[in-house]
Amino acid sequence: MGILNYFEYMALAESEHKRLLEAYPELKALSKRELEVFAQLLTDKTQAQIANELFITHSSVHFHCKNIYKKLKINSRRQLLIKYKDI
Repeated sequence: MGILNYFEYMALAESEHKRLLEAYPELKALSKRELEVFAQLLTDKTQAQIANELFITHSSVHFHCKNIYKKLKINSRRQLLIKYKDI
């Protein structure tokens, strides 16, 4: 397999995004920034590390986490990891 050009990469990303939204329609409720934090929460990074990676404050990460949990009707990162472990 060769290197993807920009347009192939964008088509692949859009296809993957559509697949995720079909599998998990509740993710449509998340803002762009919340989706970025959500993706980071699926890793083993701490909230402080997420803040550094996204160039935001730790309190902003905490704020986004609370909103994400509320929108996804979960109460903790552990529940998030269990529910979305296949992403």
